[in-house]
Amino acid sequence: MSSGTPGTRRPRPRWLAWPTAACALLWGLLAAAVLPTRAGAAVVRPPLESAVSSSSGSWVILPMGDLSEQDNTFWQLFRAPLGSSHWSLVTPPGVADNGGLVAGASVGSILVGVLPSRLLRFSPLSKSSDGGTSWGPVFLPAGLAVLPDALAYQAATPGGAIAVIGGGAQALVAPTSLSSWSPLVSATSLRPVSPRCGVTALDAVAVLPTGAPLVATGCRGGGQVGVFTRTAGSWQPSGFTLSGPLRGSETQVLRLSVAGSTTTALVSASRAGHHALVALWRTGIGPWTASAPLAVTAASVVVSTAVSTSGALAVLLGASGGRMVAVDIAAGEPWTPLPAPPSRTKALAMPASPETVDSVPIDAFTVDGGSLVVFALSSSRTKWVRVQSSEIPLAYGSSG
Repeated sequence: MSSGTPGTRRPRPRWLAWPTAACALLWGLLAAAVLPTRAGAAVVRPPLESAVSSSSGSWVILPMGDLSEQDNTFWQLFRAPLGSSHWSLVTPPGVADNGGLVAGASVGSILVGVLPSRLLRFSPLSKSSDGGTSWGPVFLPAGLAVLPDALAYQAATPGGAIAVIGGGAQALVAPTSLSSWSPLVSATSLRPVSPRCGVTALDAVAVLPTGAPLVATGCRGGGQVGVFTRTAGSWQPSGFTLSGPLRGSETQVLRLSVAGSTTTALVSASRAGHHALVALWRTGIGPWTASAPLAVTAASVVVSTAVSTSGALAVLLGASGGRMVAVDIAAGEPWTPLPAPPSRTKALAMPASPETVDSVPIDAFTVDGGSLVVFALSSSRTKWVRVQSSEIPLAYGSSG
């Protein structure tokens, strides 16, 4: 990244080392932020503004244009190669993407789906094996759910692809060739597998290195985090139980990512007026490790999420008065408040970087119509540095 020289080691400061006043201000903003709840569920609509990284590069999805009008909102996909500081527009062409985009990234390949909008009743898919330089169409006979991890793809395993459809009611599976789709599992069929969870809907999907499917769900209570995998033809719960003040919480999985042997999940939990975000990590089929809860109030808006190749997470929260707060976390570390993000920030990303860098880079993306500006977090992690500006041509009025 432009905020540091590849190969150098950058110490990761802990929040306890920050000036007391700065910590108090940032945590005060977090306490003032609010998460909109939905009837019968724990927390928020997971934002489509999201980013994921693999060992071959990083991808970020964000909206541009007139964001107050869906017909003039154009969702875009940007990519940065491994170790690069430059993001390039690689949105699949030919389909109106006003409803949003979701992506399943694999090593060397990516599968992107367009969400239904207006007269588009299904989700066209596009696959690229050259970093988005060229795309090939893939047919999905349904509409994808509005979830950042509604699509998972592993080109190098027999797992193929998984797609969440029907608003989270069902998941379909396809072989690596993506030649056909068949039913994989439904929310209804998972309920008896874990009665304590009380499955509400499918929240996210991923593919393990073995090719086995991984499905995350919302849970009605019990502090259960709904994660399921299929072994020898039958589904088994492989989730986690929250404790402490979140014991008995309703939960929703906002992100689910598999990179190498590490599985990462970002969970939103709610109980008796207590609301929090919890990060979970697991190596292979071992036990989950949970972060300390990041407490928020009932009306915080999760604006954007990002997952790195190492399983680190970054979250952009919207607060009252239009203010935003960004935090990040890596396995075994506390949630860390970041400097106040630039005005009009729509998304965060954690670009893939050489393994010798021990502090994960973070980029912030600001949008003003067709203008995109990228800011990188400085190596000292105390300020955002402008590193890129781009003008994206948008066909206003083309979707009316």
